[in-house]
Amino acid sequence: MTIQEQAQQLELLADQVPTGIALATKSDLEDLQAQVLGLLGETSTATSIQGAIQLAAQQIDEVAAALENVRLQIRDAAQHHLQG
Repeated sequence: MTIQEQAQQLELLADQVPTGIALATKSDLEDLQAQVLGLLGETSTATSIQGAIQLAAQQIDEVAAALENVRLQIRDAAQHHLQG
């Protein structure tokens, strides 16, 4: 495999990093949060559930950033091969 072919393969791999999954999951959680509020109103139970959802959303943000970092590192490796 040539360096050019390796770079192309790396670009394809970078596109396979599942960055969208984390963001879609966060969106689903935000929808759940709104539904909980709609069902329970401003109650202590709703507040507790919303706190758990917010914590999960923060963790998803961290996962999304880590996945984006993986994608960028693979892309950087592809560029490095092309400049080689």
